[in-house]
Amino acid sequence: MTVALGLILTICTLQIIRAFHLNIKHHKQLSSMHGMIFSMTVSMLAGIFYGTIIGVFFNGNLFISTFISILIGVTIGFLAGIPFHIIAVIDGSVSGLMGGMMGAMLGDMITMSNPDATVKLLAFFVLMILLIITYLTEKSIKTKHHNRLLTLTLHPYLYVFVITILFIALRDVPIFEIEPHIHHNS
Repeated sequence: MTVALGLILTICTLQIIRAFHLNIKHHKQLSSMHGMIFSMTVSMLAGIFYGTIIGVFFNGNLFISTFISILIGVTIGFLAGIPFHIIAVIDGSVSGLMGGMMGAMLGDMITMSNPDATVKLLAFFVLMILLIITYLTEKSIKTKHHNRLLTLTLHPYLYVFVITILFIALRDVPIFEIEPHIHHNS
C-alpha cells in the first residue's frame, strides 16, 4: 500500500467514524428518517469505496473481493442503523450489501484501465457526501453544548476547500503499485 492510498483510506475512515460518533451520540434528538438516511448512505458509500479498493487488490478473484466488500457494507449498515430503528438496520444492511457488491465489481473491472483516478474520484465523492450527511446531522442536533470549534456548520467551505486542495495535490501521485498478470500457457 502506498502512502497516498493510506492517506485516502485514513481520511475516509476518520470521516465515517466522525459521522458515526455524531449520530450515535445524539441519536435521541434525530428522527428515524434521519437514521434511515444515515445508515443507507454511510453503508452504501463504505461498501462502494472499500469494495473498489478490495476489488483492485484481489483482482481476478471476484468471489473473495465481493464477499469481503459485502461483509464490510452490511456490517457498517447494521451498526449505523442500530441506534435508530429496525427499519434503519434493514435499510443500511441492504444498502451495504449493494454497495459492497458494486464496489467489488468496479474494482475488479477498472484494475487494468485506471484504478488510481477511479479511487481518487470515488474517495472525493465519498468525502463530499459524508460532509453533507455530517452537516445534516449537525443541523438536526438541538443542543448548544456541542463542541462548536470543529463543527461543519461553522466552517463548511473550509472543509470542502481543504479536501479539494488535498485531492488536487494527489492528482499525479500513484496510489496503487499493480504488477501486470502474466499468464503462461504450458
